[in-house]
Amino acid sequence: MRIAQLQRPLVAAASGLTRSSAPAITIRQLLDVLGARRIGAGNAVVEGRRYASVKSQGMYKLRDSSTIPKKLGAKKSGDSYVIPGNIIYKQRGTKWFPGENCGMGRDHTIFALASGYVKYYRDPARHPKRQYIGVVFNKEDKLPYPPHAARKRKLNMVASPIPAPPQEPALSPSGIPTAVVRQGTGRRPHPRDERVIKLRQDSSYAYQEENWRLGTLVRTEKRKMGSRRVAMRHRRRRKIAIAREMRAEREDKIARRKEALDAQRAARVRKMREYRQRRKAEAAAANPKGAQGPQSPPPAPRAEA
Repeated sequence: MRIAQLQRPLVAAASGLTRSSAPAITIRQLLDVLGARRIGAGNAVVEGRRYASVKSQGMYKLRDSSTIPKKLGAKKSGDSYVIPGNIIYKQRGTKWFPGENCGMGRDHTIFALASGYVKYYRDPARHPKRQYIGVVFNKEDKLPYPPHAARKRKLNMVASPIPAPPQEPALSPSGIPTAVVRQGTGRRPHPRDERVIKLRQDSSYAYQEENWRLGTLVRTEKRKMGSRRVAMRHRRRRKIAIAREMRAEREDKIARRKEALDAQRAARVRKMREYRQRRKAEAAAANPKGAQGPQSPPPAPRAEA
């Protein structure tokens, strides 16, 4: 009970007691004065009675934890601006599917993967009945994009044209090539063994290989394998690769030797052919075609028994 509420009733009771002419105030007189002022057992202010602070009859109820709403549905409408990670649609099941620049979580929540504007659409080319949610970079774009159209990407950078590299002349002012290509060794050199050596800028007669090509020749230490089985597998693969390379080199050497022998044999055959042609020409020059030598008599007929 608040004392401020009893201020006026007590003041009135005290003034009533002072006006009485009795020399001594009894308990009975005090009760009569308080009853006249309605201060007593019947007064709710004096007794400190409380009233209900919550309305009844279903007007207000506390929710149970098992009935907390899941708050499903659309969180972003069409043409709304989103950034990567913004939730666009919460659902149970795949009522909507992720489209352009969108992803789907394990609880089927569709979220944005890029900054742009939300688009709800259908794509009969992908599926005849499914509904998709996508994000486009330009608000006026429409989904789905035309078939075989270039994919649009946004890197948050300023678009600037890339100038074409200047064409280097094939010959330098001194008349020598500006670049020399060296092939690998062997009958069939591998493309990785190809070396491009360019003319130095500060000299017109000196060649130097480019720095980035020199960096490719440096072999760094490989990371140690975490398992002996994996290391053994790599050693086996490396052994097989080395064996194949040695076999290829051996076959290449045999093929080059065979080519050399074939070339020698063809040279001998060509030399013998030229020798025969030369002897035939000498014989034809010694015995002209018009001159005829003494003819031998015809052979005698054989007698039959």
